[in-house]
Parts: sequence; C-alpha cells; structure tokens
Amino acid sequence: MSEKKKAATRIEPLGLWQSVRLFTLNDEAAKKLTGAQLASIFTGQPAFDPEKDPKAGFGNIEARGKTVMADFTAAFNVVAHGFDKSGERTTVKYTTIERGDVLVRLDQKIAEVRGSSRFATRFRRILMNLTDIVAEPLFIDKDTRRAIYDRLIKPTEAPPKPLEINVEHIVYSDIEKKELRQAEFRGDKLQHKAEVGHYGRMYGGTISKFTGIFIYPSNTPYKTAINYDTSSVMVYKTSDGILTKDLRWITSMLIEGASQ
Repeated sequence: MSEKKKAATRIEPLGLWQSVRLFTLNDEAAKKLTGAQLASIFTGQPAFDPEKDPKAGFGNIEARGKTVMADFTAAFNVVAHGFDKSGERTTVKYTTIERGDVLVRLDQKIAEVRGSSRFATRFRRILMNLTDIVAEPLFIDKDTRRAIYDRLIKPTEAPPKPLEINVEHIVYSDIEKKELRQAEFRGDKLQHKAEVGHYGRMYGGTISKFTGIFIYPSNTPYKTAINYDTSSVMVYKTSDGILTKDLRWITSMLIEGASQ
C-alpha cells in the first residue's frame, strides 16, 4: 500500500497579503533566557482584554528548544473624523483588534512578527517590558541588498514555459549624482531597464525597497514587496493562500543576509 503524501501547509491571510516584520535581539538579554523560560513569561501574562493595558495578550504558546511560537492579539484605539448632516465636524472613537503570530528564535537572536507595523511595535514594547530584550530592525548592508535583489530577478525556467518575473517598483537611496539623493521607478519589467540599473551600478545607489512578481521554490509566482529599511516583507496570497515553506524561504533570505 503506497503512503499518502502529506499536504503542504499553507497560510491564509485575512487580507490580500501576509506582512512579516523581522527584528534582531540584543545579545545579553536574549542569552539569559531559555525557550521554556520565555514561554513561561508569555504564559504568565493576563488574558487579552481590549479594555485593559497593555491591551494585548498571548495564546497557543509553544517552546521548541530555543524557539518560542505564539499567537499574539492586540487592540488599538482609533479616532475617525467626519461631518454630520448639518456640516458639523464629528469625532468617533473605536477599537480595532489585530491578531497574528510571533516567533522568537533566541539562538539566532531573531524575532519574526506576522502583522502590521503597529502590531509589531506593540509586541516589541511588551517583549522589552517583560524581558529587557530590545528588538531592532535587521541591518542588511548595501551589497547584500543588491545580492538578494539579483537572486530574486534571476530568470527561472519551469515547465511548461519560463515563468515571468516582473519588477514593478524600486527605490534607490544614497545616490551619488550631483544633488540627486533618491530615485523611484514604477513600471513593468524594471529589471531589464538599463537606466534604472544605472542608479545602483553607476551612481552608487542603495536599494531601499522594491516590489514585483518573483518565483518561489514551489515555482509559485508571488507578488512580493521588500522594504530593507524597515526589514519587512509583504507576500501577496494566491487563490490557494501562501505556502508556509515559501514564506519561510523569503524571510530566511533576509535573516541570512543580515547575519553576513
């Protein structure tokens, strides 16, 4: 009897994309903790209550060696302004709730937060308050930024025909060209436009961020946005969601780039 192949695990973001923020942890504080200790700290926190500070909480906490995984929920106060029927300005206050996943790798000194910028900021603040661990955006140097970009735009041959790679948006900063410091391009197949590449190769520009369609290890084309300055990545889901191994591949590329 033949063995059934295990189905690949997938992520189903609530919106159009999965946003991931990556952070490096300060050495000393991270060294002092084991995975079990950090999991215990998370478990010891009060249950999530949107009305009580810190308006955030953990769930489904799991420790595997020096890695801790957990669900994270946070509430945010939002103020909206509008006008009533008589034209008078009105103010409405309400609360939004965000849910996502956090992954802390104490051995690698890396934290991964799947959620928005404000969601990640809330987690970073709570992590510091609980453990003294400071989480800062990854630093990826100029050459490594270029190497990651070049790797993603490398032509891919996959049956039955070549898969299309398309850079739609790219921003260069720190340009060494008279008074020009930053250049932004939007269009199709920007990776093939010589004048776009000049800003990196001829004028010493550093890639700050870019967006395009790239081919992942599963041969799935995902629209992806990478922002080096905020060490974040957004992967847009297909009709089947996002393969977990594909998301892990792109985040690992950034983490490895920061450690070089």
